[in-house]
Amino acid sequence: MSDVFPKWTNKLPVILILCLGLVGSGVAAGIYYYFTPKYTRVGYQPVQPIAFSHAIHAGQLGLDCRYCHSDVDEAAHANVPANSTCVRCHKTGGILANDPKLALVRESEKTGQSIPWVRIHQVPDYVYFNHAVHVNRGISCVKCHGRIDQM
Repeated sequence: MSDVFPKWTNKLPVILILCLGLVGSGVAAGIYYYFTPKYTRVGYQPVQPIAFSHAIHAGQLGLDCRYCHSDVDEAAHANVPANSTCVRCHKTGGILANDPKLALVRESEKTGQSIPWVRIHQVPDYVYFNHAVHVNRGISCVKCHGRIDQM
């Protein structure tokens, strides 16, 4: 008597379980990667070339975000402060003018090279976000960036 199904079909359940296991583990790995703080940048704090403290500048001194990020109400992107912004206080104003922690600021002023800050906030490539539109409509930086004055 001949079999209705070929013999290899007896292994089909095992093959299906293995395939589903591989696909499932791939999905689990993808979910693990795309929801980690490294990918979502939650709590991301890279080492910066100068130990800058928003808590001191925006918190204790009460500087407005727009003092350093001066183009935020005109440009689509919030600019990284120019070295001249730092020099206004830390050389011309005499505040910590000879502090060794600010050697890179002084060197940057002499050479004209920008300070190589490490980017923190980054939206996906498919997103277009215009800071100027939001700032000019009265939306506070705190709404999206949190209490920078305490960071």
